[in-house]
Amino acid sequence: MKSNKPKGKTPSLIGGTLGAPRKCSVLRVSACNRCKDTISKGTECYEIPQLGGAFSNCKKYCDKCFSEILVKTKADLDILFTTIEN
Repeated sequence: MKSNKPKGKTPSLIGGTLGAPRKCSVLRVSACNRCKDTISKGTECYEIPQLGGAFSNCKKYCDKCFSEILVKTKADLDILFTTIEN
């Protein structure tokens, strides 16, 4: 039985290999890159481009997974700022 629970740690937007995330409309049925849940055609999702290749490779995320990514990124920034202040 397939589980929609994400595996592995939540990615962060901090790093040199990711581009700026953008909201997009799904042109065909896709799966969330993290939880593998189905994203229906015509719905809104979030794309995070993977930089460094010759071609643009964007990974799609559902709203729930993208909000978890934002929470992880905020936590990483909070740690970074507390380290800088001390």
